[in-house]
Amino acid sequence: MLRGLIGDEAFFTGLQRFYHQWRFQKAGTDDLQLAFELASGQPLARFFDRWIHESSLPELRFSSRIQTVSESEELILRFEQQTQQVFDLPVTVDLQYRSRADESIVVPVTERVTEVSIPLRGRLRRARVDSDKLALARIDQ
Repeated sequence: MLRGLIGDEAFFTGLQRFYHQWRFQKAGTDDLQLAFELASGQPLARFFDRWIHESSLPELRFSSRIQTVSESEELILRFEQQTQQVFDLPVTVDLQYRSRADESIVVPVTERVTEVSIPLRGRLRRARVDSDKLALARIDQ
C-alpha cells in the first residue's frame, strides 16, 4: 500500500536508502519510515501509525458521478472515510468505456473526504472500485 501511495520511484528509492544506510545493522520501523519520508518528500507518520502500530481497518463509502464541464465530461470520484481515524491508502478505480477501452487510476485516499475529477475519454460504461482487491479496506458503494 505504501508503494501505491507514494509511487514506484519514491518507494524503491526509499528501499535503497534504507538498505544502504542500515545494511548489517539493527534498524527499526522509525528508520524505515524516515527513509521513505526522505525519498517521497512527504510525512508518513499517520500511514505508519495506522498500518504498523494499530490494528483497525478503514471503512470507506465510494460514489461517483458524471459532470459536464465546458462541453466535456468528467467523472467525480468520492471516497468518504467512515472510521473514526483517518487512514492513508491507495484505491484503484477501473474505468470501463463503451468503446471497450479500459483505464485504471490509483486514487490516494488521505482525507476524511477525498474527491478527484477524472476527464473522460469517451462514453463511460462503469467505474469499478478496488477490483484488484489491493486496498485493505471495506468499501461500500
